[in-house]
Amino acid sequence: MKKYSITTMFLLVAFSMMAQIKVVPPVLVAPNDAAVNQMPDVLLNWDAVIDAMAYELQLSEDEGFTSVIMDTITSLTAVNSSLLHFSTEYFWRVRTKYEGNINSDWSEPRSFTIFTKFDLFKPNNNANEQMPDVTLQWRDRVGQLEISGVEFFEIQIDTVETFDSEFIINITVNGDVFEKPLANLYFGTTYYWRARAGHSDDVSGWSDVRTFSTLSQIELKKPNNNSVDNDLNVNLRWDDISGLTKYEYQVDDNPEFSSPDVELTENIIEPAKNLLYGTQYFWRLRGRHELDTTQWSEVWNFTTYVAPVLTAPANGDTGIILRPQLRWKQIMGSSKYEINYSKDQTTLGEHVYYKDAFDNELPLLNINTDLEPETVYYWRVRAMSALDTSDYSEVWSFTTIPPVGMDEYFTEAGLVIYPNPAQEIISVQLNSENQSDLIFTLYDLLGQAVVSEKLTFVPGQNHSDVLLNDIANGIYLLKLVKDNNVYTSKLVIRK
Repeated sequence: MKKYSITTMFLLVAFSMMAQIKVVPPVLVAPNDAAVNQMPDVLLNWDAVIDAMAYELQLSEDEGFTSVIMDTITSLTAVNSSLLHFSTEYFWRVRTKYEGNINSDWSEPRSFTIFTKFDLFKPNNNANEQMPDVTLQWRDRVGQLEISGVEFFEIQIDTVETFDSEFIINITVNGDVFEKPLANLYFGTTYYWRARAGHSDDVSGWSDVRTFSTLSQIELKKPNNNSVDNDLNVNLRWDDISGLTKYEYQVDDNPEFSSPDVELTENIIEPAKNLLYGTQYFWRLRGRHELDTTQWSEVWNFTTYVAPVLTAPANGDTGIILRPQLRWKQIMGSSKYEINYSKDQTTLGEHVYYKDAFDNELPLLNINTDLEPETVYYWRVRAMSALDTSDYSEVWSFTTIPPVGMDEYFTEAGLVIYPNPAQEIISVQLNSENQSDLIFTLYDLLGQAVVSEKLTFVPGQNHSDVLLNDIANGIYLLKLVKDNNVYTSKLVIRK
């Protein structure tokens, strides 16, 4: 009788509590029912229930939950799964646990499926001209979900689509890495690649196979093919290819490369060496790394300068000052220039002047003694290197004019004004006995002063430049004044 009373009391209490507590199962939130492409550590989430003490979650591979692979009790409203198998459909449900060992019914079960494979990203499928150290990249998500719950990725690269050749490359990286740079791939070769994810319990399916091809040769860039008037140390340039250890290039005056100069470098720009003037050269290049060498590039050719090109004074020009400046185009790689000038074209070779050549300086010769006034002069230049001498340039001529208004002071001071014709700058050279000021004025043909400057000279040899940037082309009158000493001359500006 006493035992019956205790049991009855317990049931009465339980029924009383149930009458006071609304016993309901949770509402499942995520993932959605029948969701696909879920992660192996998918988060199972449900709504909270009032008065719940805990929740019980079951996960199974069959809808009847005859074989439960996860049965866990938690006070939270979400549980992270782990190590779920790829390409597998799972079913899950949750029930509420109340005080007094009271359980709700199970929620309506939901299902989801773990992703089967992911997509590759770069290089694009069928990409060509790839570097031997191309970086393989794959997507970091499947659909809208970021990939998680994987411990590693496996990548296979091979020269056959069946991935069973002797050249197969197998690589494994951590599960939070989504790219892998390669190294020393063979040149001119088609590669196939694929990837899959995994953890300690399973691996996903392989991705779709992609293919790419590595470059077979390197493209030349400079000097342009068939170009002429190139310097003796012209820069040879080619495409920058990563993943190489060396470039090898050959230069020869024979297109068959019977006796080439062979050079190795890690750079993509190299100055040519040991070139001769007026010579056509052929060149080609290839790259190498530890396992392979590219094919030779296309053969390009270029020709070096035959002779210097004169620039000023212009051929046939008149009104040239008695101490002109002779100028010509630089031929880089030269060591010196030979300049000839004379009143008699037939005796040019008897009047020889030399000027050292520097690649960082424009070549010119300042004539420091007065030429004869109103006289035609002829001039030419040729270049020299340690190995060769160029042809002479064309012979040009110019005609001098006498100085106008040159008084005794300026004559004794060795006044030199150059160049004439001028472009952007006119230089004044003067030997002064003491510190003094010189007024420099330039007048146009209407008598208007277009430039006026005070030049200060110190004792000894002086040199001052006057800028002509804003002065238009034309003929001008130059006037120099120091105390009562006056010098006037015609100045031509030709830009």
